[in-house]
Amino acid sequence: MKGNKSPWSIVPQFFWNVIRSLMASPPKVEGLFTPMQSPHPIILLVDSWPAMLNIDAANASHCLVEEVVHYKRSRGKEHEFLCFRVSDATGSWKAFVFADRTVNMSDEDIAPSLSNKTPVLSNPSPSSFPSSTHCSPVLPTYDSIYAATESSAALGLLHADFFRDGHKAERTLAFDAHSARPSVVELASLLKVTSHHHAASYTLCKNQCYWFAATVYESLQQLFPRHRETIHSNKNGTYRRLEISMPNSAEDVCAAYHRERAAILARENEERERYEAVLRAAREEAREEGREEGRVEGREEGRAEERAAHQNKRAELAAREQEVLKLAERIAPQSRSAAAN
Repeated sequence: MKGNKSPWSIVPQFFWNVIRSLMASPPKVEGLFTPMQSPHPIILLVDSWPAMLNIDAANASHCLVEEVVHYKRSRGKEHEFLCFRVSDATGSWKAFVFADRTVNMSDEDIAPSLSNKTPVLSNPSPSSFPSSTHCSPVLPTYDSIYAATESSAALGLLHADFFRDGHKAERTLAFDAHSARPSVVELASLLKVTSHHHAASYTLCKNQCYWFAATVYESLQQLFPRHRETIHSNKNGTYRRLEISMPNSAEDVCAAYHRERAAILARENEERERYEAVLRAAREEAREEGREEGRVEGREEGRAEERAAHQNKRAELAAREQEVLKLAERIAPQSRSAAAN
Protein backbone atom coordinates (compact mmCIF):
# COMPACT_ATOMS: atom_id res chain seq x y z
CA MET A 1 0.00 0.00 0.00
CA LYS A 2 1.11 3.50 -0.78
CA GLY A 3 2.67 5.27 2.17
CA ASN A 4 3.31 2.05 4.13
CA LYS A 5 6.88 0.91 4.68
CA SER A 6 7.90 -2.47 3.36
CA PRO A 7 8.61 -4.99 6.13
CA TRP A 8 11.99 -5.54 4.43
CA SER A 9 12.99 -1.95 5.16
CA ILE A 10 13.64 -2.81 8.80
CA VAL A 11 16.03 -5.66 7.98
CA PRO A 12 19.22 -3.55 7.69
CA GLN A 13 18.44 -1.82 10.99
CA PHE A 14 17.72 -5.19 12.62
CA PHE A 15 21.08 -6.62 11.54
CA TRP A 16 22.87 -3.44 12.64
CA ASN A 17 21.26 -3.73 16.09
CA VAL A 18 22.40 -7.37 16.31
CA ILE A 19 25.96 -6.48 15.30
CA ARG A 20 26.02 -3.58 17.74
CA SER A 21 24.85 -5.81 20.60
CA LEU A 22 27.74 -8.21 19.90
CA MET A 23 30.40 -5.52 20.00
CA ALA A 24 32.78 -5.33 22.94
CA SER A 25 31.94 -2.76 25.58
CA PRO A 26 33.58 0.66 25.26
CA PRO A 27 36.02 1.85 27.94
CA LYS A 28 34.46 2.80 31.26
CA VAL A 29 35.39 6.49 31.35
CA GLU A 30 32.65 8.43 33.12
CA GLY A 31 31.56 11.49 31.17
CA LEU A 32 32.87 10.33 27.78
CA PHE A 33 31.87 6.88 26.50
CA THR A 34 28.30 5.56 26.42
CA PRO A 35 27.12 1.92 26.12
CA MET A 36 26.60 0.93 22.49
CA GLN A 37 22.91 0.06 22.91
CA SER A 38 21.96 3.01 25.12
CA PRO A 39 20.07 5.82 23.38
CA HIS A 40 21.03 8.28 26.12
CA PRO A 41 23.98 10.58 25.45
CA ILE A 42 26.00 12.20 28.22
CA ILE A 43 24.77 15.79 28.69
CA LEU A 44 26.51 18.05 31.20
CA LEU A 45 27.19 21.69 31.85
CA VAL A 46 30.85 22.38 31.16
CA ASP A 47 31.29 23.41 34.82
CA SER A 48 30.38 19.85 35.86
CA TRP A 49 32.33 17.95 33.22
CA PRO A 50 35.83 18.05 34.86
CA ALA A 51 34.46 16.53 38.08
CA MET A 52 32.75 13.75 36.13
CA LEU A 53 35.96 12.92 34.25
CA ASN A 54 37.87 13.00 37.54
CA ILE A 55 35.97 9.90 38.73
CA ASP A 56 38.32 7.88 36.52
CA ALA A 57 41.06 10.46 36.04
CA ALA A 58 43.81 7.93 35.26
CA ASN A 59 41.96 6.62 32.18
CA ALA A 60 40.46 9.96 31.17
CA SER A 61 43.89 11.62 31.06
CA HIS A 62 44.94 9.12 28.38
CA CYS A 63 41.93 9.85 26.15
CA LEU A 64 43.18 12.31 23.53
CA VAL A 65 41.49 14.77 21.20
CA GLU A 66 42.30 13.85 17.60
CA GLU A 67 40.46 16.70 15.90
CA VAL A 68 37.92 19.44 16.38
CA VAL A 69 35.48 20.68 13.74
CA HIS A 70 33.85 24.11 13.90
CA TYR A 71 30.32 23.76 12.48
CA LYS A 72 27.70 26.30 11.44
CA ARG A 73 24.07 25.63 10.72
CA SER A 74 23.15 26.94 7.33
CA ARG A 75 19.52 27.79 8.11
CA GLY A 76 17.47 29.18 10.96
CA LYS A 77 19.53 30.91 13.62
CA GLU A 78 22.84 29.81 12.03
CA HIS A 79 23.94 28.35 15.33
CA GLU A 80 27.65 27.50 15.67
CA PHE A 81 29.12 24.66 17.70
CA LEU A 82 32.19 22.43 18.00
CA CYS A 83 32.56 18.68 17.60
CA PHE A 84 35.58 16.87 19.05
CA ARG A 85 36.70 13.36 18.09
CA VAL A 86 38.36 11.69 21.08
CA SER A 87 40.20 8.35 21.18
CA ASP A 88 40.83 6.09 24.15
CA ALA A 89 44.33 5.09 25.27
CA THR A 90 44.51 2.21 22.77
CA GLY A 91 43.14 4.23 19.85
CA SER A 92 40.56 1.54 19.10
CA TRP A 93 37.55 3.34 20.63
CA LYS A 94 36.30 6.80 19.66
CA ALA A 95 33.86 9.16 21.27
CA PHE A 96 32.38 12.36 19.89
CA VAL A 97 31.86 15.41 22.09
CA PHE A 98 29.71 18.35 20.98
CA ALA A 99 30.13 21.66 22.79
CA ASP A 100 28.07 24.81 22.36
CA ARG A 101 26.65 27.90 24.05
CA THR A 102 22.90 28.30 24.30
CA VAL A 103 20.66 29.95 26.88
CA ASN A 104 18.17 28.86 29.49
CA MET A 105 14.91 30.53 28.50
CA SER A 106 13.18 29.07 31.57
CA ASP A 107 12.96 30.82 34.91
CA GLU A 108 14.05 27.60 36.59
CA ASP A 109 17.64 26.41 36.99
CA ILE A 110 17.26 23.06 35.28
CA ALA A 111 19.81 20.62 33.87
CA PRO A 112 20.68 20.95 30.18
CA SER A 113 19.01 18.66 27.67
CA LEU A 114 18.47 18.45 23.94
CA SER A 115 14.96 19.80 24.40
CA ASN A 116 15.77 22.97 26.35
CA LYS A 117 18.91 24.18 24.54
CA THR A 118 17.97 27.36 22.68
CA PRO A 119 20.09 29.59 20.44
CA VAL A 120 18.95 33.17 21.00
CA LEU A 121 19.05 34.79 17.57
CA SER A 122 15.53 35.03 16.21
CA ASN A 123 16.22 35.99 12.61
CA PRO A 124 16.87 39.73 12.96
CA SER A 125 17.65 41.59 9.77
CA PRO A 126 21.28 42.69 9.34
CA SER A 127 20.29 46.32 9.70
CA SER A 128 18.63 45.66 13.05
CA PHE A 129 21.46 43.64 14.55
CA PRO A 130 22.51 45.31 17.82
CA SER A 131 25.70 47.32 17.89
CA SER A 132 28.53 46.65 20.32
CA THR A 133 27.29 49.50 22.51
CA HIS A 134 23.83 47.96 22.99
CA CYS A 135 24.37 44.36 24.04
CA SER A 136 21.03 43.48 25.53
CA PRO A 137 19.63 41.17 26.59
CA VAL A 138 22.07 39.58 29.06
CA LEU A 139 20.98 35.99 29.65
CA PRO A 140 22.21 33.01 31.71
CA THR A 141 24.21 30.62 29.55
CA TYR A 142 23.85 26.92 28.96
CA ASP A 143 27.43 26.06 28.03
CA SER A 144 27.17 22.30 27.67
CA ILE A 145 28.82 19.17 26.34
CA TYR A 146 27.06 16.21 24.72
CA ALA A 147 29.09 13.01 24.41
CA ALA A 148 28.55 9.53 22.99
CA THR A 149 30.55 6.57 21.72
CA GLU A 150 31.15 6.28 17.98
CA SER A 151 28.46 4.22 16.17
CA SER A 152 26.30 4.09 19.29
CA ALA A 153 22.57 4.70 19.46
CA ALA A 154 23.22 7.81 21.56
CA LEU A 155 25.46 9.34 18.89
CA GLY A 156 22.69 8.88 16.34
CA LEU A 157 20.44 10.97 18.57
CA LEU A 158 23.07 13.73 18.82
CA HIS A 159 23.58 13.77 15.05
CA ALA A 160 19.85 14.13 14.52
CA ASP A 161 19.77 17.16 16.82
CA PHE A 162 22.97 19.02 15.96
CA PHE A 163 22.86 18.42 12.22
CA ARG A 164 19.26 19.42 11.66
CA ASP A 165 18.52 22.66 9.74
CA GLY A 166 21.51 21.93 7.54
CA HIS A 167 25.10 22.27 8.65
CA LYS A 168 28.51 22.94 7.22
CA ALA A 169 32.01 22.44 8.53
CA GLU A 170 33.70 25.83 8.64
CA ARG A 171 37.19 24.74 9.71
CA THR A 172 38.98 21.74 11.20
CA LEU A 173 41.99 21.31 13.51
CA ALA A 174 43.68 17.90 13.32
CA PHE A 175 46.27 17.41 16.07
CA ASP A 176 49.60 15.76 15.30
CA ALA A 177 49.66 12.13 16.45
CA HIS A 178 53.41 12.34 17.12
CA SER A 179 53.27 15.30 19.51
CA ALA A 180 51.30 16.35 22.56
CA ARG A 181 47.59 16.20 21.80
CA PRO A 182 45.09 17.74 24.22
CA SER A 183 43.65 15.19 26.60
CA VAL A 184 39.93 15.19 27.26
CA VAL A 185 40.75 16.37 30.81
CA GLU A 186 42.60 19.39 29.41
CA LEU A 187 39.73 20.06 27.00
CA ALA A 188 37.31 20.04 29.93
CA SER A 189 39.46 22.59 31.76
CA LEU A 190 39.54 24.85 28.70
CA LEU A 191 35.77 24.73 28.23
CA LYS A 192 35.20 25.46 31.93
CA VAL A 193 37.59 28.41 31.90
CA THR A 194 36.01 29.83 28.75
CA SER A 195 32.52 29.50 30.20
CA HIS A 196 32.75 30.04 33.91
CA HIS A 197 35.83 32.14 34.52
CA HIS A 198 35.72 34.42 31.49
CA ALA A 199 32.20 35.09 30.22
CA ALA A 200 29.43 33.45 32.20
CA SER A 201 26.63 35.47 30.61
CA TYR A 202 25.20 35.38 27.10
CA THR A 203 25.08 38.74 25.32
CA LEU A 204 23.74 38.93 21.81
CA CYS A 205 26.50 41.00 20.26
CA LYS A 206 29.51 39.84 22.31
CA ASN A 207 29.50 36.48 24.09
CA GLN A 208 27.11 34.35 22.07
CA CYS A 209 27.53 30.94 20.41
CA TYR A 210 29.79 32.42 17.71
CA TRP A 211 32.14 33.81 20.34
CA PHE A 212 32.15 30.60 22.38
CA ALA A 213 32.97 28.30 19.45
CA ALA A 214 35.60 30.65 18.03
CA THR A 215 37.29 31.26 21.39
CA VAL A 216 37.61 27.57 22.27
CA TYR A 217 38.80 26.71 18.74
CA GLU A 218 41.40 29.50 18.60
CA SER A 219 42.59 28.81 22.17
CA LEU A 220 43.30 25.20 21.17
CA GLN A 221 45.31 26.54 18.22
CA GLN A 222 47.52 28.52 20.61
CA LEU A 223 47.79 25.93 23.37
CA PHE A 224 48.58 22.99 21.06
CA PRO A 225 50.45 24.43 18.07
CA ARG A 226 51.32 21.07 16.48
CA HIS A 227 48.22 20.75 14.33
CA ARG A 228 46.99 20.92 10.77
CA GLU A 229 44.16 23.32 9.97
CA THR A 230 41.77 22.96 7.07
CA ILE A 231 39.54 25.92 6.14
CA HIS A 232 36.28 24.85 4.53
CA SER A 233 34.43 28.18 4.50
CA ASN A 234 34.72 31.73 5.78
CA LYS A 235 31.20 32.10 7.16
CA ASN A 236 31.86 31.41 10.84
CA GLY A 237 31.17 34.42 13.02
CA THR A 238 28.58 35.77 10.60
CA TYR A 239 24.81 35.98 10.48
CA ARG A 240 23.19 36.31 7.06
CA ARG A 241 26.68 37.12 5.78
CA LEU A 242 26.97 40.01 8.22
CA GLU A 243 30.09 39.75 10.38
CA ILE A 244 29.31 39.65 14.07
CA SER A 245 31.48 41.95 16.14
CA MET A 246 32.86 40.07 19.14
CA PRO A 247 35.93 40.28 21.39
CA ASN A 248 39.08 38.32 20.62
CA SER A 249 39.41 36.49 23.92
CA ALA A 250 41.72 33.59 23.05
CA GLU A 251 44.83 35.09 24.64
CA ASP A 252 43.05 35.87 27.92
CA VAL A 253 41.40 32.44 27.97
CA CYS A 254 44.78 30.72 27.39
CA ALA A 255 46.26 32.62 30.34
CA ALA A 256 43.30 31.61 32.52
CA TYR A 257 43.68 28.01 31.30
CA HIS A 258 47.33 27.90 32.37
CA ARG A 259 46.39 29.21 35.82
CA GLU A 260 43.62 26.62 36.09
CA ARG A 261 45.90 23.75 35.06
CA ALA A 262 48.63 24.94 37.45
CA ALA A 263 46.11 25.01 40.31
CA ILE A 264 44.88 21.51 39.39
CA LEU A 265 48.44 20.13 39.27
CA ALA A 266 49.23 21.79 42.62
CA ARG A 267 46.16 20.12 44.19
CA GLU A 268 47.15 16.78 42.67
CA ASN A 269 50.69 17.14 44.07
CA GLU A 270 49.30 17.95 47.52
CA GLU A 271 47.02 14.92 47.41
CA ARG A 272 49.91 12.72 46.23
CA GLU A 273 52.15 14.02 49.03
CA ARG A 274 49.43 13.36 51.62
CA TYR A 275 48.93 9.86 50.25
CA GLU A 276 52.67 9.17 50.28
CA ALA A 277 52.93 10.48 53.87
CA VAL A 278 50.11 8.16 54.98
CA LEU A 279 51.76 5.29 53.11
CA ARG A 280 55.14 5.97 54.74
CA ALA A 281 53.52 6.10 58.19
CA ALA A 282 51.72 2.81 57.55
CA ARG A 283 54.96 1.17 56.39
CA GLU A 284 56.87 2.45 59.43
CA GLU A 285 54.12 1.20 61.73
CA ALA A 286 54.27 -2.21 60.04
CA ARG A 287 58.06 -2.29 60.42
CA GLU A 288 57.78 -1.34 64.10
CA GLU A 289 55.21 -4.08 64.64
CA GLY A 290 57.56 -6.50 62.92
CA ARG A 291 60.44 -5.46 65.15
CA GLU A 292 58.29 -5.87 68.28
CA GLU A 293 57.16 -9.29 67.12
CA GLY A 294 60.80 -10.16 66.53
CA ARG A 295 61.71 -9.08 70.05
CA VAL A 296 58.87 -11.16 71.51
CA GLU A 297 59.90 -14.14 69.41
CA GLY A 298 63.51 -13.61 70.48
CA ARG A 299 62.55 -13.65 74.15
CA GLU A 300 60.47 -16.77 73.62
CA GLU A 301 63.33 -18.41 71.76
CA GLY A 302 65.69 -17.49 74.63
CA ARG A 303 63.38 -19.04 77.18
CA ALA A 304 63.04 -22.14 75.02
CA GLU A 305 66.83 -22.47 74.85
CA GLU A 306 67.07 -22.14 78.63
CA ARG A 307 64.47 -24.86 79.08
CA ALA A 308 66.30 -27.10 76.62
CA ALA A 309 69.64 -26.52 78.39
CA HIS A 310 68.06 -27.28 81.77
CA GLN A 311 66.52 -30.46 80.41
CA ASN A 312 69.88 -31.47 78.93
CA LYS A 313 71.58 -30.83 82.27
CA ARG A 314 69.03 -32.97 84.08
CA ALA A 315 69.48 -35.69 81.49
CA GLU A 316 73.25 -35.61 82.02
CA LEU A 317 72.85 -35.81 85.80
CA ALA A 318 70.45 -38.71 85.46
CA ALA A 319 72.92 -40.50 83.18
CA ARG A 320 75.73 -40.01 85.70
CA GLU A 321 73.54 -41.32 88.49
CA GLN A 322 72.89 -44.45 86.41
CA GLU A 323 76.60 -44.90 85.82
CA VAL A 324 77.30 -44.52 89.55
CA LEU A 325 74.63 -47.09 90.40
CA LYS A 326 76.01 -49.54 87.88
CA LEU A 327 79.53 -49.05 89.25
CA ALA A 328 78.27 -49.58 92.79
CA GLU A 329 76.61 -52.81 91.77
CA ARG A 330 79.90 -54.12 90.29
CA ILE A 331 81.91 -53.12 93.36
CA ALA A 332 79.48 -54.54 95.96
CA PRO A 333 80.35 -58.32 95.43
CA GLN A 334 84.04 -57.62 95.61
CA SER A 335 83.57 -55.73 98.87
CA ARG A 336 81.60 -58.57 100.41
CA SER A 337 84.29 -61.17 99.40
CA ALA A 338 87.07 -59.09 100.89
CA ALA A 339 85.13 -58.78 104.13
CA ALA A 340 84.64 -62.59 104.37
CA ASN A 341 88.36 -63.19 104.04
